[in-house]
Amino acid sequence: MSTIVVFTLSALGHVHPTLPIVSELVQRGHHVVYYCGEEVRAKIEATGATFRPIAWDFRSVERSQQPRLSAYALAQAHCAAALLPQLLAEVEALAPAGVLADFMCLWGRMVARTLKLPLVNISSGFALGPGVLPPRPMLMALDVGPAPLPGGREVLELRRLTAQLARQYAAPPMQTQFDLLSMDGDDVLVCTAQAFQPRGERFPAHFHFIGPSVAPRAEQPPTLGPLDDRPLVYVSLGTVFNRKPDFFRQCVAAFADGAYQVILSVGDRTDPAVLGPLPDHIQARAYVPQLEVLSRASVFVSHAGMNSVSEAISQEVPVVAVPQAADQFTIAQRVAQLGIGRTLQPFQRSARQLRAAVDALVHDTAVRGRCRDLRRAFEQAGGPPARRRLLRRGWPEGSRGTRPADESAPPA
Repeated sequence: MSTIVVFTLSALGHVHPTLPIVSELVQRGHHVVYYCGEEVRAKIEATGATFRPIAWDFRSVERSQQPRLSAYALAQAHCAAALLPQLLAEVEALAPAGVLADFMCLWGRMVARTLKLPLVNISSGFALGPGVLPPRPMLMALDVGPAPLPGGREVLELRRLTAQLARQYAAPPMQTQFDLLSMDGDDVLVCTAQAFQPRGERFPAHFHFIGPSVAPRAEQPPTLGPLDDRPLVYVSLGTVFNRKPDFFRQCVAAFADGAYQVILSVGDRTDPAVLGPLPDHIQARAYVPQLEVLSRASVFVSHAGMNSVSEAISQEVPVVAVPQAADQFTIAQRVAQLGIGRTLQPFQRSARQLRAAVDALVHDTAVRGRCRDLRRAFEQAGGPPARRRLLRRGWPEGSRGTRPADESAPPA
């Protein structure tokens, strides 16, 4: 069988969607070599893939007080510049049939295109095309935040460095940090249903909406405190943009009266003790088994990451979306458009507004019905059968980078 090389980012929201695909490739007899950060080695090796570490640490960028995509894109460009000579030599020696690369993984795309290997792009979020994300000026303002000068310097350095890389390798230079988000691929796997994708009907045939990857985690979860018959409100801001103790304090204030049980997943950078003494009906943990908690939850207050929203839909749980960055604002907008929850913008997150949003959803049977309909759409999106059709094609047959330029992105 063939060798397949996989490149993705070590953030769990990017790793988890690849694992069922990698497992299936291994089961079909392919040799899968997976390049990623050391912190996810165990998850990758559990699929049967061969793990190879990417010796670059993005945690200082991801975990800053105000994470910026400009800083992250620049860090990726530096990583690519440092590692590409070694990666190209290693991958060329493997003589793979193709490359599976995350839509944000710059060096993975560059390896595939420089070596003229078939490239399958996997998007853990929405497929990107005209009208899917907010206008660039709005995105730039959201990304640089209150300190535009560092972000501006990062963009200028990004342009310089990626222009230099483009002279050496097969990769277009970046004009802004948002060029990191690429749909370049001979096939594009999109981890949602077409029914959830904005303008889903406008994407060409090489975009495959395979549905979300929702599966129980293998880790041993921490023990939760006792739960009773009151509605359960689950609050989480994910694993990256979660250093928000003031937001969690607002949640404590919103639900202090005991009408609901509340579980706060605050992440490993916020000590639950900073929230002060908590009443018995509110629990705060660095990590909780999310699918297990969602199976009991009545409402999910979420940062609107794609994986989290997909897991909520899989359990038919309405969402109060409190987006923090990047595509989370688009996902939150889609939650509101489809009537499966409510969206609170950054200026709408007082304790009173959080409580009102939860109160409006907790007993709304129409919202739960729409969640149920979308869950069915996810189940019918393709999932394993769609992946299997692609794998049968020989990973993949065809273009080796020769797709016509006018088909490389969705039409306007």
